[in-house]
Amino acid sequence: MVIVFIGPPGCGKGTQANILKDNILPDLNILTVSSLLKEKSQDESILGKEIKDKMDNGDLIDDTIVISVLKEKVNSLINEKILIDGFPRSSIQAYSLLEIFGNKDLNIINFEVDDIKLLQRIKKRSMEESRADDSFFEKRLQIYKKSHLEIINSLKKNYQVTDIQANDEISSVTSKIVDKLGLN
Repeated sequence: MVIVFIGPPGCGKGTQANILKDNILPDLNILTVSSLLKEKSQDESILGKEIKDKMDNGDLIDDTIVISVLKEKVNSLINEKILIDGFPRSSIQAYSLLEIFGNKDLNIINFEVDDIKLLQRIKKRSMEESRADDSFFEKRLQIYKKSHLEIINSLKKNYQVTDIQANDEISSVTSKIVDKLGLN
């Protein structure tokens, strides 16, 4: 089983991934691009050093590097349950899913949340968790909106994408995801 969660920052992807792992699929491997890049940046490989340099300078990591790091991790998890949180973030990355997963059936869930609700969630999260990236929320949201439609259209060429209204309470969103995945 491969699950892909996409949606804007603050929409609940990480929360829902952890709920699935903690309550329904304990053997689920949650992969976030940021944690994979951080992990790779700490090894002594040439690629790891390149990633570290880019991260230290606040530079964006090239799609080819992001795809390579994700593909390497996925290849180490053959026949395991995987949830990818926050990937793809470009149409190039969307098309790479075919390269990474071949003809596997992917469960792609697109979280839809109103901007006002996102802002409320981010303010609450930044008070509770002090996440550095939350201070750039509006900039991150604008970047997301510019590319999201293009990403969705790219995904829909090869996969079924399920939109989930994620404005609701956490338990309601979880129920929708569980129903979509046939885990009830």
